[in-house]
Amino acid sequence: MLSPWASATPTATVKPSATATPDVWPTFAPPSSPAATAIPPAAPRLELDEDVKIWLLLGTEAEKPFSGRTDAIHLLLINERLSKASVISIPGSLFVYLPGHTMQRLNTAFALGGMELVRDTLAYNFGIRPDKFVLVHPTEFKWLVDDLGSLDVSVLFPIRDACGGVPAGTHRMNGDKVYCYVSYDDGDEVNRTRRQQQVLQLLFTKLVQNGRLARLPVLYASYQDHLETDISLVDLLLRVPLALRLGDPDRVSYFVLGWEQLRQWELPDNTQTVVLLPREEEVAEVFDQALTAISEPSPLGEIVLTYEAQVTIAVALTQTSQATAYVPVWPTSTLIGQPTASATQPGQPTATRTPTRPGQPTATRTPTQPGQPTATRAPTATYSEPYPIPTAVFYTPTPPAYP
Repeated sequence: MLSPWASATPTATVKPSATATPDVWPTFAPPSSPAATAIPPAAPRLELDEDVKIWLLLGTEAEKPFSGRTDAIHLLLINERLSKASVISIPGSLFVYLPGHTMQRLNTAFALGGMELVRDTLAYNFGIRPDKFVLVHPTEFKWLVDDLGSLDVSVLFPIRDACGGVPAGTHRMNGDKVYCYVSYDDGDEVNRTRRQQQVLQLLFTKLVQNGRLARLPVLYASYQDHLETDISLVDLLLRVPLALRLGDPDRVSYFVLGWEQLRQWELPDNTQTVVLLPREEEVAEVFDQALTAISEPSPLGEIVLTYEAQVTIAVALTQTSQATAYVPVWPTSTLIGQPTASATQPGQPTATRTPTRPGQPTATRTPTQPGQPTATRAPTATYSEPYPIPTAVFYTPTPPAYP
């Protein structure tokens, strides 16, 4: 239904809370242009315990430095005291109010106003404002999958006309294949959002297994020039114990804003473009469920002990290898007139390469998409400097206990 935007000026309604977070809740700007449909009132601010932090994961279709739609939008609600988390995945074409702009798709907020507009948009429409964020481009996403050694993805609905064909069943996918799987548009954006959440869960599970978190400093150095984020390496290192606990699947709850919370609506612009409108009460119920899921203590699973032991051993092995890494190698003598092992034929180009340690990301990578800007990354040779791993982060496994 068309409505004059002047009569739909939003007002910020803040719900009183005894545990209000110290940040200042924004004052939402009025629309700058007519809206295609009525602008809903601002959602009340969610009451959050002081131990609950909100992280936002975004995936964009564009390579850095360009801004594009963020078709992957995942909110992480983390109770750091109880070591529990909820993930709420939101379809990008959700039609919401962008403060200071108008009613528009949620996935356009970053391109129109950066993270400040994204934060204000989430605050206005859901009553929640992220503390930290990370924005991933296609290249870094593919790198991460490959650095973790690919993913075993269980495909429920076959993809026949893209990604080289993906029949139903379990498939081992590299970075290119996984990216195609999560970005494939079959006309059902809710289904695509569920695929994204599935891969997000697989990535996190693989990251906490087999001591891979011991490689965080090297991975961070390798990605930091390409990701857009306000999460520091120290932020991550201090939360390694939390990540290991969240490796217990019973401590993480997953929610998707799906067809029970959304409805399709065709834009009145003769383009036959269909967007998703939220059902406010049903959406609010999902957020309440997500908060409830992280508010009750529960015992740690035994799998956490395994993850703790693995990362402790990995750190010990890494420190041992670093201690023996700098052994002087004396040059070997060569008899005069004898060819050396590296001799090349006259006129031929000399091939050189920089050795890399097993299991570490290579020094440079070039994205596979034609026409995109070349991206390279150079991880540091050692991560003992400038970010030493705090010894307090990795500890001797203890018996399961209630938080």
